Amino acid sequence: MELKAEYFMVFVIVFILLNVLFFSGFMVSKIKGMNHPLIPFIVTGNSFGLLGIPLFTTVFGAENVGKLSILGVGHEFFIWLVFITILRVKFREEKISFVVMKDIIKSPLIISIALGILFNITGLGTFIQENPFSKGFYITLQYLSSLATPLILIIIGYGLKFDKRYMKESVYFLFIRMILGFVIGYAFKMLIIDRIMSPDPIFNYAYFTFLILPPPLSLPIFMGTYSTKEHEELANNVVVVSTVFSIVLYILFVLTL
Repeated sequence: MELKAEYFMVFVIVFILLNVLFFSGFMVSKIKGMNHPLIPFIVTGNSFGLLGIPLFTTVFGAENVGKLSILGVGHEFFIWLVFITILRVKFREEKISFVVMKDIIKSPLIISIALGILFNITGLGTFIQENPFSKGFYITLQYLSSLATPLILIIIGYGLKFDKRYMKESVYFLFIRMILGFVIGYAFKMLIIDRIMSPDPIFNYAYFTFLILPPPLSLPIFMGTYSTKEHEELANNVVVVSTVFSIVLYILFVLTL
């Protein structure tokens, strides 16, 4: 992406937004008749890399993916610094320690984002693209990246497994996620982000795409690792229902453009 001063503010705002969504989900889970320990983890975070980028680039092209990436930086830091940490503390009753923080910081995603921003700021990324020795490697990666979208969507489709036992709860969780996501998400955009960012219709489309995405596709894996089998299966069902809903909603959205 082309880094601008205003983008760094958006990184922080998105990070705060996702924390607010988590807290809102936590408050909802305390309401009598609506309480469930998974709600805070379902209403925040999304399948940014595995679904958001493929969907967005399919419609708006790879040249515009930077508009979506503005939102992704804050998202990835939230997932790996806050989301996973709280999940481990809550379900495995681990204490926040140096070992836990070291595991998070060593995440390939965190390292990749940090290096990407560093290459961008220092100009090293431009050097890699223009240097005769590294340019070939860069072009090869570009060709490989064009295969990523269809392959990711095939993998997602193959991995979706639905269990009718959790249908009612899944729709219920999806409803809560959409309501909180749109109300709080667009409140942040109108009150804060729109005052920072210059008017840009592509960024508006990217923001809508960001909000309608399903929970992280890795959520069932996290639940299987840190929680119970029942929570893993329920999380998987929520992801399935949310993914189908998001794709249908995105198609309808694109048809209206």
